[in-house]
Amino acid sequence: MRPRQEAVQLPMMQPIRQPSIIDQAELELRNAIYYGDLRPGDTIPEVQVSKQMGISRSSLREACQRLVRDGLLTQIPGRGLFVTRMDAETMSDFIDYRLGIEMQVASIVADRIRALRANDEDSSADQLLAPLRATLERTRRALEAEEVIEAGNADLDLHQELAELAANPFLISAMNTIVILTRMGSFSDPRGFGVRADLTVVHEMLLEALSEGDASRARAVLRETLQELASRLRSGEPAQDLVRDPDLLESDGAEFSTLEGQ
Repeated sequence: MRPRQEAVQLPMMQPIRQPSIIDQAELELRNAIYYGDLRPGDTIPEVQVSKQMGISRSSLREACQRLVRDGLLTQIPGRGLFVTRMDAETMSDFIDYRLGIEMQVASIVADRIRALRANDEDSSADQLLAPLRATLERTRRALEAEEVIEAGNADLDLHQELAELAANPFLISAMNTIVILTRMGSFSDPRGFGVRADLTVVHEMLLEALSEGDASRARAVLRETLQELASRLRSGEPAQDLVRDPDLLESDGAEFSTLEGQ
């Protein structure tokens, strides 16, 4: 006779739900921050935003707390929620974190390319890198047309695509946050939104290293690029090698305007 199994004491579980209005509200706020409609220092007026989104204030609060957790929003007791302002010290620390993630991503992708080439699968290796090359050309066209925000978008897209090639869900998730925090850092610069004038040169060096399956050189390109940025932020010296958009200056008010026109 089989022994009777004891009942398992389960913790209290929340019902599983379909993608919710909270998820949608979080995505809406993330997009507003990424595209600069909500700038560092802007406030999130709870009553106004919940009304515009057509959701309850409690749902909005939950969506906002997810962004607080990820560092995109800052909660100040007695004052409310604000889009996080990335000062030089914070941005420098963030770059150290970004460097660790991106170097691991580059290593994985370069190793995959090296393995493909070792097996005489050059066409597969080239196909794997094709999206990155297309994004590089997009960056080049944007810089030639002096479309600074589009050049910045393409730069971030290239790094996100690289993470996706690594096919590691944890690295992809980390890069999702890195991309938006990098954008917030750009918008936090009081001199205005800018991208490196030699952005395509840096991308070409990275893609060349990846194409050759040279993980060490790919990491070196990333290390030099990001450490140079961190050094510049720590020193506070103005950058001469950036292309800036005068229409994309740091927000200096607490006005929430993103969703009002929708």
